[in-house]
Amino acid sequence: MKPVYRKGKVHVKKRMCKTCIFRKGNLMRLSPGRVEEMVAATAQAQSCIPCHETLDRNQAVCAGFFKKHATQPLLVAERLGYVKLV
Repeated sequence: MKPVYRKGKVHVKKRMCKTCIFRKGNLMRLSPGRVEEMVAATAQAQSCIPCHETLDRNQAVCAGFFKKHATQPLLVAERLGYVKLV
């Protein structure tokens, strides 16, 4: 797997995928509270949630996560011009 940071850029999905965990409803059929647990763990680690559609190829940060819960490192990367929307 290729990480979300490659070739000097943090790769972020332009749009939420059709089954994004940040869309209304539970399109991925996750257990209740699971998304909140993932967001809390990611915030504590100052990391990111990759888009599940990119896990088997060039990974990218989930668009829904980036728009709603971007961590400080992601915000700094964006402000410095190191984010590439894919």
